[in-house]
Amino acid sequence: MILFQQNSLYFLGILICILHICVVKIKTVILDDTSEDLSYLEKLLDGIEEVELIQKFTNPEKTKEWLQKNKVDLLISDIEMKNLNGLELVDQLEKPPMVIFASTYPKYAAKSFEFDPIHYLVKPINEIDLRIGIERVKNKIIGSAIEEYIIIKEGYGLFNKINLSDILFVEADNDYVKIICKNQEYRTHCTFKDIENRLPKLFIKTHRSYLVNQSHIDKINGTLLEIDNYIIPVSRTYHSIIKKYFN
Repeated sequence: MILFQQNSLYFLGILICILHICVVKIKTVILDDTSEDLSYLEKLLDGIEEVELIQKFTNPEKTKEWLQKNKVDLLISDIEMKNLNGLELVDQLEKPPMVIFASTYPKYAAKSFEFDPIHYLVKPINEIDLRIGIERVKNKIIGSAIEEYIIIKEGYGLFNKINLSDILFVEADNDYVKIICKNQEYRTHCTFKDIENRLPKLFIKTHRSYLVNQSHIDKINGTLLEIDNYIIPVSRTYHSIIKKYFN
């Protein structure tokens, strides 16, 4: 009888977890400067129970202003818009939410990878394709995504997908950023701040020019830190943070 009760409680706990996952609500903002396309997207989202539509916009500048003051899970944005396109909008946000881009033209897909989107939709938006994107967002939120990665551009038309677990540290290099992995080094044209905003809390700053993967830190000696035979400087500003990690 006791064993039965324990098993019942165990399966009840699993059931509660499953129910919690099922009712995940994705706080969403949508943007399209064409009101007809915006209404069509809203109608599609209305049939997806996981989506909680917070705001809708036809003006990208107002969208940017709102997102700078408010936090949501997902932005579904058109790309071709006057004054400020969807790619520029995301690039100008300090901490952008997850993004699904939508465009009439597939040619923008490669360019959009610079911003690590969850999904890319080609207009007219297909409901099944939209649901695939929403499912990816849901998986990201509940932590069931198999791999965490970052996509960077190395050259014209060349993009690389790098698993976060493979990154040892990131180093500023003038107008570029170097991403050092155990067996390979990447170099991308972007700001250090941009990479910092795209990386999770697993990466900590040891110096104004360095971000390190905490899971790869081997030892610290005063103002120096060692990762896989690399020596990383630790500035006075960040020394207490590093000591706290080791303690």
